[in-house]
Amino acid sequence: MYNCQTEEQLELQTKLSALQRKTLINWFNKQNVEFQIIIFDEQKNQFFKLKNENVEQKFLPLASFLLAIKIFYGKEQLLKSKNKTQSLCDLAHISRQEVIKNKRTKQKPKLQMLLTLHSVIVKLYENDYSIRDIQKYLQSKHRKSVSHTYLGEYINKYVKGGES
Repeated sequence: MYNCQTEEQLELQTKLSALQRKTLINWFNKQNVEFQIIIFDEQKNQFFKLKNENVEQKFLPLASFLLAIKIFYGKEQLLKSKNKTQSLCDLAHISRQEVIKNKRTKQKPKLQMLLTLHSVIVKLYENDYSIRDIQKYLQSKHRKSVSHTYLGEYINKYVKGGES
């Protein structure tokens, strides 16, 4: 009974059915990280709007998240439609978001390999191994070939940078 009431109250607050919520969340899940960050920025705005409208406290995070997704989902649907009654400013704003959304992240196999060996690299670096010694160790013990310059860049960014 409580579950049904909660779901009904959420539908009342967001004006989204369970099927619409599922569609929006699946759409959000398919977006790249940069676009998801933009949606979370909008979620902050929606949160404070809902808070001012005296929405029940337990629904605020989820409702604001769903409404933020709904805004960007709606913009994508407008862009896909052939309705050209939108202003050029709106279309430019939407197309900038579309560029960010469609931006592909480049796969970096060497970086992925070094990230899997991160703990080994950190231990060797902490034991005062030089970059060339670490390179030789990775080649002999793990059969992984990487240049000492790339390894040095990795250590500067991920080991010295505090991301251990």
